[in-house]
Amino acid sequence: MKENRFIHNREEIWRSYENALDQYERTRKLQTSTSVEEFVDLYRAVSHDLTVARTRHYGANLITRLNTLVLRGHNLVYFSRTGWLENIFRFYTNTFPREVRKHKKWVLTSLFLFTLPWLAVSYCISQSDTFIYTVMDRSTVASFEQMYDPNSPLREIVREEPLTRIQAFGRYIQNNTSIGLVVFVSGIGFGLLTIFVLLVNSVFLGSVFAHLTVIGFGSTLYPFTIGHGALELTAIVIAGAAGLRLAGALYFPGTLGRQTALRQGIREAMTLAAGFFTMFILAAFIEAFWSPLSLPPPIVKYVVGGILWILVISYFLFAGRSEISRLAG
Repeated sequence: MKENRFIHNREEIWRSYENALDQYERTRKLQTSTSVEEFVDLYRAVSHDLTVARTRHYGANLITRLNTLVLRGHNLVYFSRTGWLENIFRFYTNTFPREVRKHKKWVLTSLFLFTLPWLAVSYCISQSDTFIYTVMDRSTVASFEQMYDPNSPLREIVREEPLTRIQAFGRYIQNNTSIGLVVFVSGIGFGLLTIFVLLVNSVFLGSVFAHLTVIGFGSTLYPFTIGHGALELTAIVIAGAAGLRLAGALYFPGTLGRQTALRQGIREAMTLAAGFFTMFILAAFIEAFWSPLSLPPPIVKYVVGGILWILVISYFLFAGRSEISRLAG
């Protein structure tokens, strides 16, 4: 596309963005017609246009203009007069859930890859008593059965000691984040390993849940897992989405070129990574300090777990949509 035509097609967006910037710098508020999300979308659009202009070697005047606009917007979007604490707060209340919604096609793809094998293997196990042994060996199956058998003596050993709980917390963080890291980073390898790890974990977890349910151990399995499951399982799906986002930049670079698209993909995927690593840590905390407790009756754990699922889903659907923020106020 010729430079003049490019400017003609994008000029209206640049002016809307510049007007919003000017308004905010004068009044410390956005225009009443511009929401925070709309401004962030404009900022991303101008940033993309700057990348395109540089890639196509457009004139220095155009690149300088766009670069100036991006720098002004960057200072507004990512920096706060009140310091790093507000930036962290804004990341978790606005940026992270907004980025998850922005990449919903990758999130839904990851969700599909994670849930379909789970459902398929669950059906197979429900139809055959021996199918579980095609997924894992007998010793592994026996260890899970012993762990969740309501009549097992091990059920009486409750990890009440603080040191034991802390050790478990560290182990859960290591296990969870290692899975998330592999799923995420593997996206650079065209996403093949990302898909493989998602499928393997789906089949493994689905097999364990289905088998223990079929043999009647659900009464111990579900009260233990429902609390941390909302955060842990959702984090796995988001990790998969981050990996697929990286792979998408390699498969579908568009007009940017593969290297430029990959750099942009890494920046966006890192935002998702910061969020899902935090979710893994929170899930590990719940798994170590709440899930193994024997005192609360199962109904209490089901209620708490249900509330956590509602909160997680609501967070990603609605958080960051409000205009009540530093930009609007």
